[in-house]
Amino acid sequence: MMPDKYASFSELASYEVYNQDYKIQFEIRPSNIIMLAIHGGGIETGTSELAVGLAGNEYSYYIFEGLKKSGNADLHITSTHFDEPHALTIISKEDYAVSFHGYNDKSEKHTKIGGADKALRSKVHEALVSKGFSTEILSDQDRFSGTSPRNITNKTARRMGVQIEISKAQREAFFATNTRNERKNSKTQEFFEYISAIRSAFPLR
Repeated sequence: MMPDKYASFSELASYEVYNQDYKIQFEIRPSNIIMLAIHGGGIETGTSELAVGLAGNEYSYYIFEGLKKSGNADLHITSTHFDEPHALTIISKEDYAVSFHGYNDKSEKHTKIGGADKALRSKVHEALVSKGFSTEILSDQDRFSGTSPRNITNKTARRMGVQIEISKAQREAFFATNTRNERKNSKTQEFFEYISAIRSAFPLR
């Protein structure tokens, strides 16, 4: 894995242009649950759509999206360094968080589940398996485990959250046409089954 170009949001914002290279979107709802996609848009494709789709009209969401025609990987800030001020403020007021990420495996449709909220991650795992999705819960020693207290998903009021890493093959299966302009309107049945499964795992206030 290549090191990040930028070590913090403030460093990124000093060189990249808002609404040209990247943008931030969020919606705060009267719930205690938030969906995150801090590598959305062209950074890890499909994660923005998952966060917004799962939030629906009920849950809060926050997405940081890469808008570049190429080179969106430059906008990747790892979860333990992601310190965009709106994100930190919003997530600190939520009890439950699910952060969507992607990894570059085109050979297998698979989901890796981590995060410090072990009870919720187990429920998410069970819900996805019940719908026929290939999933695993990562060990705390795995580099994608998402258990660090510095990870943005673990900065909730409860100091824990869930991190979901989805293979490229699985994310591509969510869209009939996997391009920036078409993803919004070409979601497949598999996309809706996936978010329905995860949604069934949430505890509600």
